[in-house]
Formats: sequence, structure tokens, C-alpha cells
Amino acid sequence: MRTSKEYESFVEHPRFGRCPRITGLNPEAVYGGDTFLHWHSPRECRIPNTAIRADLSRQTPATVAVTHYFDVKRQCRDCGRPFIFFAQEQKHWYEVLGFGLDSDCVRCIECRKIEQGIARLQERYAELFHIVGRTTEENLEMAECSLSLIETNVFNRRQSERVRMLLNQIGPDHVKKIVRRRDAIVKRLIAIESSEA
Repeated sequence: MRTSKEYESFVEHPRFGRCPRITGLNPEAVYGGDTFLHWHSPRECRIPNTAIRADLSRQTPATVAVTHYFDVKRQCRDCGRPFIFFAQEQKHWYEVLGFGLDSDCVRCIECRKIEQGIARLQERYAELFHIVGRTTEENLEMAECSLSLIETNVFNRRQSERVRMLLNQIGPDHVKKIVRRRDAIVKRLIAIESSEA
């Protein structure tokens, strides 16, 4: 049995932790048999005795269904840290969320959350961009979205010109709360522009 010390450097999952979840189930796929393991979990990545049974009726139809999921070791594509793609998580992906069996987990939970946050920012920015006659509040939100996307290198730093344009529409005669928010955005903007130099 593996010790928790072995997994100290692994990224912690908020629900499952960072150590494998031992079930005692360790099926092997044998040619011609009726056990099919996920091709994304080769033997060297699989953590023994962590398998759980799959519900084939809930998987998206595939050429070969997966009969068992194992906890598998992964290395995050973005941050490079090790993490476990848990069998329970796979069951949720492939049987509840409806992901195809060709989907694989290549990022740790922390980097996935960052990626999801960026996707939400991009979506919100696009919504705000298409509003005709935006309110002051919407212009501030659009400036904040834009700055966050610049800071995460999704937007080019030249996008800061649009942020300035949005901020120029907010004069000093606005409510103090709005002026404070605008000033906070200006500080972030100056930090971005000074890092270019």
C-alpha cells in the first residue's frame, strides 16, 4: 500500500484529496476478455487497487466501452505538477457529464479552474462588447474583464488602449464607489503598461 508521503507533492483535489482511493479492485484487460480499461490509463500511470466499475449504459457510445476506471497519475500540461485523475472523477465525466471516452484530463484541478475562469471572462467580455449604449457599470466591468484577460495573456497588451477608452468615459463626477473602482482599474493598467517597458 502506498503511503500518503508518496503523494505529498500531488495537487490536492477539493473532493478527493491527493492520495489514491483504494477499492481493492484491480482488474486486468486480457486479450479476448470482457474487461476493457481506458486507453488514457496505461499500466505505468494506473494506481493498482483503485478500480471502480463503469456503467456502460451511461457512457457515450464508443467503439470499445470502458468497463473499469482506475485512479491514474498525471502531470499537468500547464503547471507541470503531478496530480491524480480519480476513478470517481472519470465516472462523473463519462457517465454524468456525457464526455466522450476520447476526452482526457490533462490539467490539474487548479489549472482547470483557472481555465474555466478565463473562459467565463471571455464570454462575459463578448456579451458586454455587443451591448449598444453600455452603462457606466457595464463599462467598468468590461474594463475589468479586459484587464484580467491581458494579465492572463489571452489578450494582447495593446488591448490596454480599449481599457483607457472605457475609463475615459467615467468622469470624476460619478459616485465615489464608481470612482474608486475606476482608480483601482487605472492602477492595474499602469502596472501592466509599466511591465512592458
